[in-house]
Amino acid sequence: MLGYQSKIGRRQFIHEASLRYPIADSITGNGIAIHRVVLEKLHPSFKSKKIDLVIYNNSLTKAAKKSDKDLLEFYEFKLAKSGTAKENGKEHQRVFDDVVRLAYCNSWEKKDCFFLMCGTYEEFRAYFVGQKTLVVSNGKTNTVKTSTKLNPNAPNYEEWKPDGIYKDWFSFEIGESKVKVFNNANQDWGLLPFQKNYNIRHPKNTFGTSITVKTTCLAISPVGDKNKTHVAGIWKIEGS
Repeated sequence: MLGYQSKIGRRQFIHEASLRYPIADSITGNGIAIHRVVLEKLHPSFKSKKIDLVIYNNSLTKAAKKSDKDLLEFYEFKLAKSGTAKENGKEHQRVFDDVVRLAYCNSWEKKDCFFLMCGTYEEFRAYFVGQKTLVVSNGKTNTVKTSTKLNPNAPNYEEWKPDGIYKDWFSFEIGESKVKVFNNANQDWGLLPFQKNYNIRHPKNTFGTSITVKTTCLAISPVGDKNKTHVAGIWKIEGS
């Protein structure tokens, strides 16, 4: 998927929806049958909402009619961009919505849920990880200045050092988890706006005044001068 972004000859995708196709191709290229992968499926938990990508269980045959009971995994994707780092802004809410939607889905539907964030090395590092990097404006394009030139002798792996608005949501160390409780006390951002915007599909499910979200880092691109192209991380999302 990261190679795809490089090959199209632009620093960025036109839209984060473009992520779905190379990711789906990568999944099917690694042994998952094409008929088990569906993009933009209607959400089983919320009315008039869709999931970026779902995988059905391996017992589903090509000719079989798909049912929600056959769902195995849910995925949501986001691109790191300047708005991602603006606390309580639109993109911050959108990241929140994806993560919390997955958490509710895991809690209610008992499915495995995953969140993927990707982008250029500089934007992922500055806007999502929140490492101290000077961000300057170049016309309508946000770019990130780096203080050093590419060092061919740099180590392949250093440590991500989160210091942004997501440092309490996500670990950037493979295998490490974070647990965060979100409540609906804020009228303008977070859980309460989410609950007002989402209509629950089944009466058996209800919103509470808070939700506990556990995220576990499953994979993340290495940090360091040798990797300044495109990077991604994926987290398992659990809710209670």
